[in-house]
This record gives sequence, C-alpha cells and structure tokens, in this order.
Amino acid sequence: MNISQILENFPDGQKIALCDKQRGENRSITFDQLKERMYQCSAQLVKAGISKGSRLVVAAPLTIETYILLLSLFRIGAVVVIPDLSAGLRQLRLSIALTKPDGIIGSSSAVWASQMLSETKKIKWRLQLSDLVNDGTPETETSEFGDREEVENDHPALITFTSGSTGGPKAIVRTHDFLLKQHQILANNLSKESDTVELTTLPVFVLSNLADGITSVLPDCDMRKPGRIDAKRVIKQIKETAVNRILASPAFLGRLVANMEQHDIGLPDVTRILTGGGPVFPALLQRLARVFPNAKLTIVYGSTEAEPIAHIEYGAISKEDLEKMHNGYGLLVGKPVEEIEVLISAVNCSVVYGDTVISPEIRSIGTNQTGEILVSGKHVIQSYLNGKGDQETKVRYGDKIWHRTGDAGYFDDRGNLWLMGRCATIIDDERGHVYPFQVEVAASELPHVRRATCLQNSGKRILVIEKVHRTPFKWIADLFSKGTEIQASLKNSFAWLHFDEIRYVWAIPVDRRHNSKILYNELARFINHA
Repeated sequence: MNISQILENFPDGQKIALCDKQRGENRSITFDQLKERMYQCSAQLVKAGISKGSRLVVAAPLTIETYILLLSLFRIGAVVVIPDLSAGLRQLRLSIALTKPDGIIGSSSAVWASQMLSETKKIKWRLQLSDLVNDGTPETETSEFGDREEVENDHPALITFTSGSTGGPKAIVRTHDFLLKQHQILANNLSKESDTVELTTLPVFVLSNLADGITSVLPDCDMRKPGRIDAKRVIKQIKETAVNRILASPAFLGRLVANMEQHDIGLPDVTRILTGGGPVFPALLQRLARVFPNAKLTIVYGSTEAEPIAHIEYGAISKEDLEKMHNGYGLLVGKPVEEIEVLISAVNCSVVYGDTVISPEIRSIGTNQTGEILVSGKHVIQSYLNGKGDQETKVRYGDKIWHRTGDAGYFDDRGNLWLMGRCATIIDDERGHVYPFQVEVAASELPHVRRATCLQNSGKRILVIEKVHRTPFKWIADLFSKGTEIQASLKNSFAWLHFDEIRYVWAIPVDRRHNSKILYNELARFINHA
C-alpha cells in the first residue's frame, strides 16, 4: 500500500490538516485542499521526469508546502531523502555521498548552494519547491494527475539519518509498509482524540497525524536548534492556533518553560505533552506540570531506529521512583510497548564501541542487572542503507535480528525499564562502574546546575558541571571562586561517586538535532586540553 493513500478516503475533508506561520501570518490547509495540491504537485513532478524509484533530496524548512511535496513524492513512488540540516556541511556531504540522489528539491538558496557541492555534480534535477507547489490554483486538469503509483511492501519511501553523535551518519530506509506499521503502533500507544490539535516537530509524527485525521501545527521557529528557539513566538502560536497537545524534545520544552516561568504564563488549554529524543529528567517534568497545569505528561523512549520503545506517564512515577533517580539509580522510562521485544544483554558495554568492533555474545540477564538494551520488532529498522553500520548494531539472536541501541539499562522488579546512559561512556576502574545517567539525573535536581556528567581522564574521575549562569561576568566570577557555594552540595550529593576533581565549564556540548544528548567525546577532548 502506498503511504499517500492515507489521505484518499478521509471522511472530513473540511477539517484543518496542517497549520504553520510564515512572515508573521498563520496559515492552514484542510485535508481536501491538501489532497488537491498533492495531486497538482504529483503532476508537476511527473512532467519533470521524476518517477517511481527516483531518489530526491528535500532540503527545505518543514512548512505546509514541504509536506505537500513529501506526500506527492510518496504518491508517485519516488524516494524522499531528508538530510539532517542541523548537523553541518560535513554531515550533509556524507549523507549525499551515501545515498547518491538523482536530484534535489528545496528553497532557492538550497538549490543554488547544492551546485557548490562536488557530491551533487552529476544529479539530474535541481528544482525549487515554489515551482512545484503552487498556491492551490489548478494548473493541471484532474485527468492528468494519473493514478497513484502502486508500490511493493518493501519499496523505499523515506531515507533519514542517525544523528552521527557516536560516529558518522547512518542512513535509515523506511519503506511504505514500515511507515504504515509504525503509524499503527504510534496510534495504539500514544492515543489521540478527534479534536486534537498537536504542535509537533517530527515529520514521522506529522505523517501519523495525517493518517489519523489529526491537525498538526508546525512550530514557528528554526527547528535546527531546538534548544535556542524563540519561545515567545511559539507560545503565541500555541495560543492563536488553540493547540491542546504538544510533542517535542526536552530542549524545546525547556525553552518554553523558561519563558513561561519568567513571564508568569500558564497554558491550561494544553491537555497532553509527550516528550523524548533525549533524556527527560524529573526536574523538567516538575516545571512542565506547573506551567501546563491540566496536561498529562508522557515520557517516550525510543531511537531513530525504533520509535517508540517504552513510555510512562509522569503521574505513574512514584515518590520511591523519584528518590531512586535522585540517588543514582538511573532514569525511569516505563514499560516497553507491546509491539516490541526488549532484551538486556550482558555484553561488556565499555568495550563494544571502541576502535575495534567486537562481535558480541548475546546473553540475556535478569532484573536489576545493567547491560546493553537490544530491541526487536516490526517497527525496528532491520538494516541500514547498503548495510553500512549493520556490523556494529545488528545481531542475530535466536531467529530474530536485534538492534543494539548502545544504551545501558535494566529492568526493575515491576518490569519498568531504567536507562543508565550510553554504553560507550561507562567508567570502569578499580572503584567499580559509573554509568553516566547515575550522575546526570541526580545532578539535574541541584538548583544551580544546568547540566552535569562524569568523565574519566588520566585515571581520574572528573565531575563536569555546567552551572546556571545569567551572564559571562557571573560565570567568570564563579570560575575564580571555584563555585564555592555549590561545592559542598556537590560533594555531599556525589560522595558515592568518589570523584577526584570538579571541572566547571561554560557549556557542556550537546547534539545539534535535539540539543539534549551530551557529546562525550567532544567534552573529553575539551577537558583533556583545558
């Protein structure tokens, strides 16, 4: 089944499908209008010679027009390649070299810039989005739209990329059948009401909303930097479009909360918030609950290769769970969804991601024992494009292919999954194991700490602290005073860590896509040369 078919028979064509904001003006499009413009854009693509199997890079901000283009490309059986534009030029070039596209469609600046890249010299099409997606005025007779291209279940629809935060980007191919199955699993686990108006930042979730007949609001901000968005603009948009549900990364929500706290704003009409894409600490949930007093908060754990894996409601987290998180037991993310299998492997996580890839011997371990999290299921990517990355992350155990998430974790006695951080960053010395989330979750509760982690350098355990600082002057003053006002609380809170040194930094580096995941290798290089 072609994924574009989800729009063909939607009963309420007059309902708003998508909203965005351009040049200060709110815009919207109904499901009937979206379908009509998809037909028109499909015809333009076919006229240009694009057909089933053509591979096109889409380099444009996520606007209404961009989604019209995506659906049109799906409809004719073309393959959409969405590079991670937040990852920088080097990652973009690697992504293009890996996928070998036939063309690029995007903004005028993106199309012009593509001519400067050696990786795109031989591509056939360079098309501007504005030339393909018009304002809705018919330019083509309906009879010329042609039939929807029938595709096989394994026909590729969408290629996206891992963040590359632990290496080069890996290309993830989602087939039409995979997208349909993923939509069903999302619908089963993250239920929506018919009157839902959702502010969402992720294309896969927007596609799922379209399949459910749900209105999606595209944020009025630069989503390449979710941790730096103009929160005031987004809050205004939430009010103007009557958003009642938000799905976003913790960094994005953190910006909203900070602005709302500063200006004493509450949004009682928002009744559901779902967040993931990075660690969601209890401190953020507590702040969200204050400014969104009527919202049910849901933490979603997943990865680019498997979304979702587990989830939990904030209201289901007990006082005892919070105490455990504060005391170094990791980060609670709830029970796995029914459609996935999760295995905790006794692999020696600390050496798996070294310079030499080790073929692991998979051995499932019991409750309350930490190992690497492996997953298997219909919505888990079985292989990367051209198999690049499979050796490190895909293993056969029994009769199934399992994906190695690279996350350390364990199951408690109630079947809840707890995260302990990335396997590659575990400290293992004569004093025992230290897992990153033991430190990071506990540190998030300290009032003057914005972000923290623990690294090993020259045999020393170093506690790295990014403080909450208002101005560079205040940070410099803290640096010279060695942060004496929080030294005592750190030593008391992390006595169990047996750290040798505290380092204060202006900013702990995080990934560009979500602005939530610590870049440990980059931080280690900085600490080593400081």
